[in-house]
Amino acid sequence: MADYRQYFQAVLRPPSEHAAEDFFMLSGRYANFRKETCFIRCLSGSSYDAMVERLRRWEGDARARRSGHVFVPAFPRQPEGAELERYVALCRPESCRLPFSFENQILQETFEAGVGEVQALFRRSRGRAEASILRNFTVKLLYWIDLYFPRLFTETRKIACFPKFACCGTVKLPEYLFLCLLYRLGCDVLYLGRERDVGVEDPELLRLSVRVEAPEGEKAPPAAAAAPAPSSGTAAVRTAGAPRTAAGRSAPPPGSVPPPARTPLSYEELARMASSVVMLKVFDARDQCFKTGSGVIIHDSGYILTNFHVAAGGRYYGVLLEDEPDVFYTDALIKYHQDLDLAILRIEKSRRPIPVYRGPSALVRGQKVVAIGSPLGLFNTVSDGIISGFRTVGARTMIQFTAPTSHGSSGGALLDLYGNLIGIITAGFDDGQNLNLAVDHQAILAFSGGLL
Repeated sequence: MADYRQYFQAVLRPPSEHAAEDFFMLSGRYANFRKETCFIRCLSGSSYDAMVERLRRWEGDARARRSGHVFVPAFPRQPEGAELERYVALCRPESCRLPFSFENQILQETFEAGVGEVQALFRRSRGRAEASILRNFTVKLLYWIDLYFPRLFTETRKIACFPKFACCGTVKLPEYLFLCLLYRLGCDVLYLGRERDVGVEDPELLRLSVRVEAPEGEKAPPAAAAAPAPSSGTAAVRTAGAPRTAAGRSAPPPGSVPPPARTPLSYEELARMASSVVMLKVFDARDQCFKTGSGVIIHDSGYILTNFHVAAGGRYYGVLLEDEPDVFYTDALIKYHQDLDLAILRIEKSRRPIPVYRGPSALVRGQKVVAIGSPLGLFNTVSDGIISGFRTVGARTMIQFTAPTSHGSSGGALLDLYGNLIGIITAGFDDGQNLNLAVDHQAILAFSGGLL
């Protein structure tokens, strides 16, 4: 039996303050047989019911797309009768066979060796190794593998797939070790409890996961942030009992001092923000630049937000900054999310970031915007336009805008007139005139997590 660690090594993703949200939004980096994987124990308190409902919707959508996402409200009991005997026959003292076969022999050996390692963890944690106890545990393990692996590991011809598994209910040592197995095999794992953690006392096993607690009373956000409805002129949030102005906004309480009015930046001032927008050159394993794109600096430690389709396939990246004669090279693809078409790179260079829009009011159609990118390799071109609509494309909430863009603008900045990043330029319609799309700020905030 080959040692599975020569094929694959799971690396626990560092937790952020939005660790539970990261489970939904992020897929870890896979490179050099190392996969960044999260294993989260989330005690959600009063938001538990909302989170469970969100997980049900999340799995329903995943089933429709065959995307390898599974939610288990409670682990099923051990099988009985002939089905039980089938799993017992697969058990071996030192190893065991899976109830099915993968097309990829390396993947098969990887998973079988992973089961052997979890058996060893069970023996160590229990402090005893009676054959009957180990067999009962292994039967449960094989039963759960048979139920969930085919739904999780849908890409059976390669190791670099990105499954996610979430569960609720009672989780004791056998269930927790099954979650450990999933984590070791590159699956993102979320255990959701109301107030009670997993029933495991072994500190070494608990260190394989990260415990987080949702703030009391926090509502779980929807599975995908909804864009403002195209049919409405505004999307102001209503406050119960608050008087309304003619424009639809809440009127300030009597005697209060209104906040100072903001002054929009001039186009000249907005154009100067191009110093925080970069041009990206994407290189393959033969050191050939095979495409270009744009990116936006979102943190002064050199974190660059761009599109996944810009970063995808790159062995390393060249980053061009305004007022810098040198090209900065990096292979640090920090994280990405294919469905949202977002990715984050990092360079060892400090530069002032562009702030991501956080409200207080919603974006509206007709609002003026400025786009900055490198269309057709023309470094940091600035153009202006308006928001012409809001669209939902798959898992992405998109802003439709009229500022001219071309190939190479992808990953660039879409700004409001106050210099806030409201979107990442993603796509345009070649057969249309000024029909362009950007991933909106809500998806950016959810994806970027604790980096902002």
